[in-house]
Amino acid sequence: MELSSFTASSLAAPAAAMGLLAKSPKMINHRINHKSFSVLRAVSPVQCTVNNTQSSISFKDFLVSVQTEEDGLIKIRVTVDDTMTDSFFEKVFLKKLVAAQPLPGFRRMKGGKTRDIPKDIALHIIGPSKVKKESIKNIISFTIAEYVQKEGLSASKNLKVLQSYEELEAAFEPGKEFCFDASLRLQ
Repeated sequence: MELSSFTASSLAAPAAAMGLLAKSPKMINHRINHKSFSVLRAVSPVQCTVNNTQSSISFKDFLVSVQTEEDGLIKIRVTVDDTMTDSFFEKVFLKKLVAAQPLPGFRRMKGGKTRDIPKDIALHIIGPSKVKKESIKNIISFTIAEYVQKEGLSASKNLKVLQSYEELEAAFEPGKEFCFDASLRLQ
């Protein structure tokens, strides 16, 4: 699976927002505070709006809207429900927590379980970016596979996500709606 940007112009809006935010005196060490993040998110091209003229296919926890279909190339927008983002994030987090080395200051219980670790501390030690990255990949794989299977499409394995990984990671919050654009090549 390839996580790459479709056009250079799609990066122009977030880059312009970052340029505006970088001049803010409240920004220290290039960290984005909550207020700046909401501004960046408002300018970002990854927004969960559905055009009523598109054909949409509804699944249990996500919606697929076909934007264009030409010459064996389908461009789609997938809108994932908040419950699905939360469940995928939790599954990946627990998998990473079980696979992690013993965390400093916390003993493993019999059977190797580490139940007494507060979630925010464990997430900080494991790395929230690692958990988000794997969650995003799992969501993309799952939703596209379900769409292809339900529609009975014969698609090649060359899936192209139209946003960059940085845009996807900035837009992904567990427990909130998540959108991404992708293109599929039909065989």
